[in-house]
Parts: sequence; C-alpha cells; structure tokens
Amino acid sequence: MSTTTTWSDDHFIAGDVALDFANTVYRRTPEIGADLIDSVDALIAWLHYAELLPTLGDTRDYVDDPPAALREAHDIRGLFWVIFEAQAVGRELPADALAGLFDVARLGISNDVTIGPDGSVTPRTTRGALTVVALHGVRAALNPWSPPVRTCDRCGWFFIDTSRGRRRRWCSMKTCGNQAKAARYRSSRP
Repeated sequence: MSTTTTWSDDHFIAGDVALDFANTVYRRTPEIGADLIDSVDALIAWLHYAELLPTLGDTRDYVDDPPAALREAHDIRGLFWVIFEAQAVGRELPADALAGLFDVARLGISNDVTIGPDGSVTPRTTRGALTVVALHGVRAALNPWSPPVRTCDRCGWFFIDTSRGRRRRWCSMKTCGNQAKAARYRSSRP
C-alpha cells in the first residue's frame, strides 16, 4: 500500500531541482531506503512542490499513462544517481547515463514544453515537467557546479557544498547532522 509523501522544504535541501529529484528516496546509503515517489500522486505532488506544475489537481489532469510516468521518473532518478555519484567522487561521467538524459529531454521538448525567446522552459504536462528536470540534470552534467556536488555521510543524499570551507558532511544539519552528532555523543558516554 502506498501513501503519498507530504513534501516539505526538508526534501528540497540540495540546492538544485535535479539533485532534489535524485534525493526522492528515504536514503541512498548504506542501502536504498523507502521510495518517496512510490505513486503517480506522489510524483505530481513533488512536481507541484518544486513549482514545475502550476496547480495541484486530479492526477488525470496531468498524466495519460500513470505507470509509464512513474517508470520514467524512476529512470531519470537512476540516471541522476549515476551522473551525480561520478561527479561527487571525481570520475568521468558515464556516456550512457548522459545519453539517457538527452533522450528524455529530446522526447519531451517536441510536445510537452514551451520554450520562450529567453530560453526559459515551461512544462505543459507531467512529461514536460520531467523534461525540465532532465534538462537541469543535463546542465549539471555538462556545466558542474562550482561548489562541488557532495553526498551525505549518513544517507547518501546529494547536495551542493556551499559551506565556507567546502567540508560539509551532511545533507541537512536538521536531520542527518543532528543524528550523527547525537550518535557520537552517545558513543562517548560510558
């Protein structure tokens, strides 16, 4: 049985929509945790919260084929994991993952987005919103962030390290940072 995740700012801590989309599992390490996008309703709610869909309405207003939309979202997330993990550890980006993102973007650009004269991309459908997410991933792959992408020591979520010394270790001090510090404190006590 699936329950739709209630999205909040705590789910959007990475610094970029593509990284936030990659972080739509409860945790990535040490093993994959619960999928936060386990239904098309959760996907629509995430896209709405990320301001990629204008209004939150009935799923039927946005998706013709719910299983295909969910499968595509999970495929995009998987491509992001491969690309961002390579960036985080300083490896060459896998060409097949980058090609997969280009394919998603190419298919969605034809009918599902509007491209303004200034280059802004506005989604018209759920597929268009996923196209926008994929385009963010393409941009991140081809033009990496100046503060580097990092992974949380506890949960494996991705984030852009904007800390002063570029030594941030956790996705969020509120969650993983507090848990790590509490565990360290408990282990130091007899």
